[in-house]
Amino acid sequence: MDDTDRQAARRIACPQCGHTQASSRVDCWQCGHPLHAPTQIYRREADGSWTAFKAIDLTSMAPKAPRLHRRVNWRRLAMIVALLVLPGIGLVLWSRALRVQGVRLERVETAGYLGNPVGRITPQLQVHYQRDAEGTLQVEGESNLPDQTVLDVRVYAGGDLLAVDYPVTIEEGRFETRSLLERGKPFADASFQLRIAAVFDNRSQPASVLLVVGSLGERLQGPAVSRMPGTGAAKMELVQDFVLGP
Repeated sequence: MDDTDRQAARRIACPQCGHTQASSRVDCWQCGHPLHAPTQIYRREADGSWTAFKAIDLTSMAPKAPRLHRRVNWRRLAMIVALLVLPGIGLVLWSRALRVQGVRLERVETAGYLGNPVGRITPQLQVHYQRDAEGTLQVEGESNLPDQTVLDVRVYAGGDLLAVDYPVTIEEGRFETRSLLERGKPFADASFQLRIAAVFDNRSQPASVLLVVGSLGERLQGPAVSRMPGTGAAKMELVQDFVLGP
C-alpha cells in the first residue's frame, strides 16, 4: 500500500454532512456529528474512505444474565395445601361424627323400645295341609306375627316325631314348609298332630322381629304364649290335630 492509500485509509466521511476528514477525529469538524459512534456500521468506499452504513441498536445482542430459578417456599406451599385440604377433612370428620351420633341415638331409642314395648299382640295362625299324589305333605298358612319370624314346624303321631322343618320364615304374612315325608316315606291316611313353636329372644329371632314384639317378646300375649323358665323369653306354641284321608 503506497502513501496515498494509507492517507485515504486514514480519512473518513461524516455520516451527517458527508465531509471527508481524518479518521483520527472523534467528531466531524464541520457539523460536530460523532464519527465513531458504537452503534454505527461503516462501509469502506472505493477511494478507501469509510461511510456509515446505518445506525443500529446492538444492545439486544448483548448476553443476558442467566435466569435464576426461584427457590420453592415450602412453608408457603404447606400453608396453601393446608388451607385447601383441612376444610375438606374437617367436613368429613364432622359428617362422620353426626352419623355416629345418629347411630348411637337410634340404638338408645331401639334399646328403650325393646325394654318397654308399647301395645300387645295376640299371635294368630291359620294352617292348611296339602298332600300331593306322591304322599308328600306341605303345611302352609297365614299369621299376624312380624315378617322374618322364625317358626319350628313338627308333625307327630301318637307322640312320635315323624317330620320336622326348621327354620320356616314368615314372609308377607304367610309361611309354608318344604315337602315333608313321614320318616322318609309318603304320608299315609291317618291322624296326626301339628306343633308350631317360636321362641322370642336374640338367639332365636332376628332384630327386626324383636323390634316389634320386644327383646323377650314382651308384647306377645294370649293362650298360645308362655314364658321360658330362667330367661323369661316368650314362647309361642300352636298344637293342632289333623287327619289325612281319601
